Amino acid sequence: MKVILTLGVALWLALVTIVSAQTSVSETDVELDRFNSLAEQSEAALDAGRADDGVLDAFRADLEKFRKELTEAAELTQTKVAPLHEQLAPLVPEGGGETTDPVEAAERARLEREIDALESSLRRLRQAIARATALTDRLNRERRERFTQTLLERGPSPVVPENAVGMWRSLTFKLRVLRREAAVRMQSGAAGFDPDRVALPIFLALVALLLGVGLRRWLVGRLLSALGDTPSDARKAGIGAGVTLARLVVPLLSIGLIYFGMTASNLVGPVLEKLFTYILQGAAVMIAAYAMSGAYFAPGARGLRLSSLDDKQAARAHRWLMLVASVLLLDRILVIGGREIGLNTDALATMNAGLLVLGGLSLVLFVKHARLGLPEKTREELAAESEDGVVPPATLAEKVARTARLVARVISVVAPVLALIGYFGASRFVFYPPVLSGALICLCILIYDVVAFGSRSAQSARSAGMGADTASADAGPSPFGVIPVFVGFLLVLAALPLLAIVWGADTTDLEAVWARVLEGFEIGDVRLSPIDFMLSIIVFMIGYMLTRGVQGVLRRSVLPLTRMDLGAQSAVIAGIGYVGITIAALVAISTTGLDLSNIAIVAGALSVGIGFGLQNIVNNFVSGIILLIERPIKSGDWVEIGGVHGTVQQVNVRSTEIQTFDRSTMFVPNADLISGTVTNWTHGNAMGRLIVPVGVAYGTDARRVEKILLEIARAHPSLLRRPEPYVVFSGFGADSIDFEIRGVLRDVNWILNVASDIRYSIYERFAEEEIEIPFAQRDVFIKNIDRLGSGET
Repeated sequence: MKVILTLGVALWLALVTIVSAQTSVSETDVELDRFNSLAEQSEAALDAGRADDGVLDAFRADLEKFRKELTEAAELTQTKVAPLHEQLAPLVPEGGGETTDPVEAAERARLEREIDALESSLRRLRQAIARATALTDRLNRERRERFTQTLLERGPSPVVPENAVGMWRSLTFKLRVLRREAAVRMQSGAAGFDPDRVALPIFLALVALLLGVGLRRWLVGRLLSALGDTPSDARKAGIGAGVTLARLVVPLLSIGLIYFGMTASNLVGPVLEKLFTYILQGAAVMIAAYAMSGAYFAPGARGLRLSSLDDKQAARAHRWLMLVASVLLLDRILVIGGREIGLNTDALATMNAGLLVLGGLSLVLFVKHARLGLPEKTREELAAESEDGVVPPATLAEKVARTARLVARVISVVAPVLALIGYFGASRFVFYPPVLSGALICLCILIYDVVAFGSRSAQSARSAGMGADTASADAGPSPFGVIPVFVGFLLVLAALPLLAIVWGADTTDLEAVWARVLEGFEIGDVRLSPIDFMLSIIVFMIGYMLTRGVQGVLRRSVLPLTRMDLGAQSAVIAGIGYVGITIAALVAISTTGLDLSNIAIVAGALSVGIGFGLQNIVNNFVSGIILLIERPIKSGDWVEIGGVHGTVQQVNVRSTEIQTFDRSTMFVPNADLISGTVTNWTHGNAMGRLIVPVGVAYGTDARRVEKILLEIARAHPSLLRRPEPYVVFSGFGADSIDFEIRGVLRDVNWILNVASDIRYSIYERFAEEEIEIPFAQRDVFIKNIDRLGSGET
């Protein structure tokens, strides 16, 4: 019976293994068959060389999709194989051989078959991934070759009269096609013209006109009237952002309404719809340029102007920038749209050359009047104004601006020349990508400047509301300083794919790059990717900000309600900061997938080297921790180090910041405070002893002097009654008999003021009592004075 049961269990395990393996293999085979079919089609298209760019891009997108899916499947299969090897290891006898137990033998056979099936599937998946990668690289290489051929290909020259005639014929023919198409669309079957179909686009066009002109002007006027004569920085930032949004969002909404009306009414045919789409795209570019120019140059609102130009210069720069944007608009309509609707090469080359000549001229004039990134005065003017004729070296921003101006002048000449001699693709590549890239970069810089300006305004308002002293001492780290950095980082990330699209990349290229970025790279058994690093940075920033927030709450709301002194509060806040930042760093590292135990091993191995190489830094760091725990000195204490007196401001990781009574800052290494001699005048409490010496002339009644000094000491409110102040007859000096007033102050920080008050009182009382305060007198005897007159020596 036992044998039968054992054989039954073994048979059941074998059936389960066969079914699961077949299921897994069948799913993988289906996926691989689909991929192999696509790969064969792609190879056939590449070998034939007749497929257009659209077909190649479609193949490349599908291959990238398959490569991603196959990579995920391979990773999943790899995760399934590892546990099976762990299960198989105990079933294999030491030294190899067969297993004697039938159940174990069946389980071993099942695991081996499943491992073989999964590893075979994994090998096929990896082969498919390699094939997909090779085909994608081949498609990319084919696209690059075609792009290079397009740039170097010379077409018809616009300066040839026959080409101008061909352009005119092509334009007139396409206009007749568009008119005929519109007439057909205006008819509604046998009923003829249908006014109901025209009502919706006309109504939406009127609404768009009302929004784009009336509402925009009303919003901008109301915002500018609210600016006032002397607006604050925060008000400028808010009104400037509102004006820019009004000039940008409202016209774009109007364009959307017009497009919806034309398409919803089915009045636009296929050819006109293509052209109408490019018209709206060019109008959107024009609106964006107008909003950006209005925000930076602000020709009609000097109070919102971000540039340093005067009214006349700003108006000129704005005018030439809008002319450049008009060239971009006409290019979208005439050249790109014309190519889509089927204009011949003569028409495209002629219109492209005319637009590039106009664009080059307007770009040169805009660069001349805008002075983007350059100082208000030229270097010659600065040299003439300086006394010695020396001008400080140009900044990095100024060098970049001058280089950009030079590039703009070069492309303004090269692009029209290439277009006139017939290089259609090269001329467009030389002019439009750099112009659009410059516009995008300027837009990002403008957004960053606005955010930075708003952050500075908010910080100034925060400091003004809290007071200068409070803002510097108790406000803690400002949250507004991090905002421009974070926004700049986001702008760079957003601008990179847009710049790639401007220079010819498409969504398939971006998806491929993004997939490679997500894949990352391997370090040992760990795969790291830029996404992991970005996530770790975000996690660390969140932890850092939370730590600073907790410190701020403790500093302002919690600790002042306790009985802890200022030094203890500072120690608690500093300790929480160290712990919080350490935890944030550990959590950020763990999000990347790194094993912290391995880091601990490496850190342990490096600790010896760190101990010898950085022993001073480690010594100061450990001493700083001891100072925070032991608190022999703390913030606010009056200390004396090497004869220098000062107040402890902050105990940092490496050194302690001490502000001397001369208002200078002294940084003392923490190790010196631990191992050296430090006098802390206010360690346990603020009380301290005061000694005021005074001398009187010989012959004065000593008991009378003692009585007067005691009366003066007891009358001062800052000296304690218990212990009572007393007078000491300290000795017989060379010129006086010396006394000392000794007493205990309530607050030793006022020792100089109290000593000064007591000296004033002593001087006044001694003058009233006619007690003389002697000064040193010396008698000088000159030997042989009778010889001085005779000149003898």
